[in-house]
Amino acid sequence: MLELGSNNNQVSLLAQRLYQERDLKTNVCDEAICTFDKDLEQAVKQFQSRHGLKVDGRVGKRTFASLNVPAQQKLDKLKLNFYRITNFAGASDEQYVYVNIPEYSLRFVKAGDVKLKNNVIVGKPSWETPAFSDEIEKFVVNPEWRIPTSIATKEIAPKVAEDPDYLVKNNIEIRKNSYLDSQTVNPNNIDWDSIKPYQFDRFLVKRAGEENPLGEVKYLFPNAEAIYVHDTPAKQRFSQSNRALSHGCIRIEEPFSLAREIIKHEGETQTLSHIDSARDQNSTQTFHLDEPLPIHLVYWTAWVDENKLVNFRDDIYQRDKKALLNNSKQSVIAALLKNK
Repeated sequence: MLELGSNNNQVSLLAQRLYQERDLKTNVCDEAICTFDKDLEQAVKQFQSRHGLKVDGRVGKRTFASLNVPAQQKLDKLKLNFYRITNFAGASDEQYVYVNIPEYSLRFVKAGDVKLKNNVIVGKPSWETPAFSDEIEKFVVNPEWRIPTSIATKEIAPKVAEDPDYLVKNNIEIRKNSYLDSQTVNPNNIDWDSIKPYQFDRFLVKRAGEENPLGEVKYLFPNAEAIYVHDTPAKQRFSQSNRALSHGCIRIEEPFSLAREIIKHEGETQTLSHIDSARDQNSTQTFHLDEPLPIHLVYWTAWVDENKLVNFRDDIYQRDKKALLNNSKQSVIAALLKNK
């Protein structure tokens, strides 16, 4: 561990590395042994911020690993993401929302300016959040959670088999013919032990409430992947630097900040009072947008941010790795550029 006050030859090597990265503006560590000072701590923090690490100004295991990524590997990453960004589907949109999956971040952009930036949680590697473009058509305050069949059969059914009161304790009801059906089914009439993964002809719904995993609001852009943006009661998870934790949907840290930006975009300021009323009454209400708002889910592992700093992120789904050709030193985009 290297931190404020450390004094050895490793600090000199660290200073040289950060000076090469341009995080350290002036390298005063020209001796074999150097002291880790405030300037070096600030340089470490900037490096950590640019690489999606915990920003604490200390060089531990993860920061050490990022400092030792070879320049050629970063160059390949830059080339690949140059292609992704120059082919960004939202480039011609006047205003739009975009989620950069490896950055764990959502932005609302209007006329080229970032009006909102929010931390998000995305799908874990076994439940990848896909990259695609769509339009936000509506958002729901105090939503019910329509539990996917995969979760209902693989995760919930075994718990109900073990504890017959599990559904009641967790505010979940079984609907007969669809998620919207008012006719419910008695859980005691189902053999939960016999349910196999993905095989269930009923519909589980967790009603709105404090423990609903969708929290207080969800944003819908109907798509074949059943992906949407929503709130979450598990706020503590946003403090983690690695936030690939969900079943594929996108959880947003400050959920109503996006609704406020959408309302500004729509010019319907009176809608704010209707939202507050729905929240106070804990009633489920849907708000439709007059004009659908483009949303783009992207997978950028390198880019230049609003402060003109080059950022890098981990290839959490190994999509960069899959984009490499047989020649490990040449990326797909390198080949494309060569042929242009």
